[in-house]
Amino acid sequence: MMMSEFIERTGVEPSYEEYHYIEESYYEFDGNKDEFCKAWLNDKRDGHWDKELKLRMALTERETEYAKKIAEMEETLNFYRPYFDSSRQFAKQLEEANEKLERLERVFRRVFDEKQS
Repeated sequence: MMMSEFIERTGVEPSYEEYHYIEESYYEFDGNKDEFCKAWLNDKRDGHWDKELKLRMALTERETEYAKKIAEMEETLNFYRPYFDSSRQFAKQLEEANEKLERLERVFRRVFDEKQS
């Protein structure tokens, strides 16, 4: 439904932002334009629409905030990923070096123990 159709049917001229949310509600509504406008006017009169509008606006705001936080976290991850990957590689090399050192210590102990016997 176009904004002009909504205004024509309800006599209410919402802001563009409010109409965006009205349109979302319309797409979720199971009925035709006239039925929606009648139900919307009842909801507006009862105060239900104002509550729904506040909720929808808050959800949009939260979604925007979370998207921003996720983008910041991804940026941070992308910045630190090379350091993390290289530290994992160094940790693996260190583990391999420790294993070699332990093998060498066992060999030296065996040799040393044989010489003392």
